[in-house]
Amino acid sequence: MKRSSRQSLDVISKLRGVNAVTFAQDGRQLEIAVSSISANRRLDASSDATTQATKVGASVRKAIKQLRGGTPKFYNDLITAVKITMCEQDLEKNEVRFVSSSDDNAYKDDDGNCVKLPTSTLSDDDATQAYAQGQCEVKPNCYWAPIEDGDTSRARVYADPDSTMDKKGAEAKLKEWATGVIGFIIPGVVLAILSLLTMIFFFICRCCCGRCGGRSPREEGYTCMQKFLPLLFFVLFTIGIVGVSAAAFVYRGTMIGAVGDIFNATTGTLDNVSVWVVEIRTPLEEIRDKVLSSADLVTDKLKDTSFIEDGVDGLELKLDTFSDNSANRTLPEGCAIDTSASQDNTATDGGFCAPCQACTTISSEMDKASKQIETNAKPGVQQLNTVRQQLNEQLVSISQSVRDGVNTQVGTANDLIKMVDDVNGDVGDYDTKFEGYRDQLGYAVMGLFALALVVVVVGFVGILFGLTPLKALANIMHFAYFFGFIALFLTFIISAIVLAVGVVLGDVCEVTTIFSANWTVPLGDSAKVVDACFNNESLIDTFNLSSKLEFARGGVQFPDIDITSMLDFSELDTFSSTILATDESTFTFDDSKYDDAFTALNKYAAQTSTSCNPSPSGPYTKANVEQPWVDNSQPAPSPEPTPREYIEALYKSYDSTCTGATSANGLKFTCRKPGATCSFSYFMGESFEVLVDMAGVKAGMSTFITQLHTNVTDVTAYTDTFKSNISTLNTAVNNIKDDLQSSLIAYVGDFEDAMHCYFLRDGYDQIFEALCGKLMPSLTMIALMLFLAGVFLIPVNVCLIIGVKRLKAHGNGHIMDNEMKFQ
Repeated sequence: MKRSSRQSLDVISKLRGVNAVTFAQDGRQLEIAVSSISANRRLDASSDATTQATKVGASVRKAIKQLRGGTPKFYNDLITAVKITMCEQDLEKNEVRFVSSSDDNAYKDDDGNCVKLPTSTLSDDDATQAYAQGQCEVKPNCYWAPIEDGDTSRARVYADPDSTMDKKGAEAKLKEWATGVIGFIIPGVVLAILSLLTMIFFFICRCCCGRCGGRSPREEGYTCMQKFLPLLFFVLFTIGIVGVSAAAFVYRGTMIGAVGDIFNATTGTLDNVSVWVVEIRTPLEEIRDKVLSSADLVTDKLKDTSFIEDGVDGLELKLDTFSDNSANRTLPEGCAIDTSASQDNTATDGGFCAPCQACTTISSEMDKASKQIETNAKPGVQQLNTVRQQLNEQLVSISQSVRDGVNTQVGTANDLIKMVDDVNGDVGDYDTKFEGYRDQLGYAVMGLFALALVVVVVGFVGILFGLTPLKALANIMHFAYFFGFIALFLTFIISAIVLAVGVVLGDVCEVTTIFSANWTVPLGDSAKVVDACFNNESLIDTFNLSSKLEFARGGVQFPDIDITSMLDFSELDTFSSTILATDESTFTFDDSKYDDAFTALNKYAAQTSTSCNPSPSGPYTKANVEQPWVDNSQPAPSPEPTPREYIEALYKSYDSTCTGATSANGLKFTCRKPGATCSFSYFMGESFEVLVDMAGVKAGMSTFITQLHTNVTDVTAYTDTFKSNISTLNTAVNNIKDDLQSSLIAYVGDFEDAMHCYFLRDGYDQIFEALCGKLMPSLTMIALMLFLAGVFLIPVNVCLIIGVKRLKAHGNGHIMDNEMKFQ
């Protein structure tokens, strides 16, 4: 209709462009255009008639469905009954419950383990014994139901007492369905048989008894009304036959068009399948050819990158180690300042203690550096570590299995292309044959209507002759009703058969509608592919390819890292510079105080008074601070004491005389350590220990600073290596990303885009519309029109039998002459 309308618009447009010159040159152009418009109007009218006829056919189909009680429950029960009946056909195989664990029909979960019932006292002996032998339950089938949580025994689909439908119920349902179909056949069959019996009875009566078909007209003749009344009914029922024939002709066109649509939709769908498989195969071939080289590239780029597994822990450990070794350091090693002492740099043991001023901020500076590293580097390091693991796990380690699996699918695609092309070729051959017999099919459909119309035409000609002086030629009406009897029998029989086909086809359409929501019922496990196509879902998940292609479907999450910001360790750099600039001045050590301390000690050692005159008296020097007996020209004691022990022992005998209480008792003194028993020997030992400590500090400062510089240099070197490794790894990951995105990921993307097959649903809808929306209603309506033609033909035949007798009789006079009789 749309096409014809479009043609009409085109013609009108052409007319609008016709100018005066065109009219002058050839007035026939307008005539041609008007003729085209008239033709298109006829096409529009024909299309409208076809559309209206299709609607009527659909209404009749709906009425038949309602008359049969065709509810969704009815058809679902019918499907269940058919499944049970088919299951019973191979019951010996279907009722096998246990199979070997290696059998393809073994009932297993996603991990490959046998699905079993819980073993308990309620378990049946067969299950316990089979499980003990390592056997598995058989997969759910038409006989055995799936195992649900809480089941203690394996349920049967229809053989258990509580089954919704059992074998007997299935048989009853099929009988109910068959009875419903037969109910539509019976009228036609009964009328066909009655027509046949009537014909036989009629001809027996005519040929043997001379009682029918003009053998015994009324002696007194017939009135005009008696002659024309059967002719009137003949005309009326002839109009009915012509009407249903015209309707059948419309449905015949719809039916033939529907068959062509089915072939076109099937061929188009198969063409789409072939193109679709090629679209799938191409990226599969590219994946197969690229996956191993990509895996090798990843392996090469990620070699020697195991450092990333430690994350930033190694760097933080370095910082912590440096902090532990350098923070809050004092000289001598481990001394602590006594804050309650009266003199600066007094250790808790009374000795000398010099703190490292630069070391007091190491802990806080290390905390700042660690926090900056934690903030800037840790997220990126984790991302790099994650993507490294993902690449190794989802690509490198399974690359060979991915290639093998994809190569298998390429082979499957090739086989499928060949199979689809073969099927498409067969469909094309059938389509060609159909096109060759298209007209013959149309003639065959209208054959019986043509036979009925022949009866009408021959009868009409006979009537015309009967109304003229050529009454003898009215005998051709005998041929008309003879063919009428044959047409009646064939019409009713064939209408019954065609109507049965239409009813069954309608049931097939209803069942198919139910299947389209879930193809598991007719197709079993393979239905998941069709269901995915119908639901426009990707077949990647359906074919369990997700794990093999996860690396290209978001499984590998390539990070987008700003490497400059990530490796911004400015706090550590600043701190390192500060430490490297640190020298001996960081310690609170005053050389003049060191000299003053020696002077003061020697003053006490060399003092002379009435009662306090210690000896030996040194003088003690910096050079021999570790062995003061040398300054006293004494041999080294054995065992060798500490300098303080030597000094205290040396001056022990002067404790009572050198008290400093008076000038006679020597110089006054005060011990450094509060609360100590401050004797002269203790004071001298404590003072000498300070000298020893100061000497140690003096000697250790340079070593300590060197070690401090070495440690911080080690940290910066480790940091530089870390930065270099991270930069290299990030570059490698970006190179891998670029390679995969331009190859494997792109191929998988193409593959995934092609793994949607909704065109199957479109093809199905087109075929369903042609089959169930056009062919089935048209077939049903043709059967009904054929049945009605037979019904109308009955009175036509009766009118012919009566008419031939009355028309050949002489007006109102005597019976027909002997020469008028049909011997």
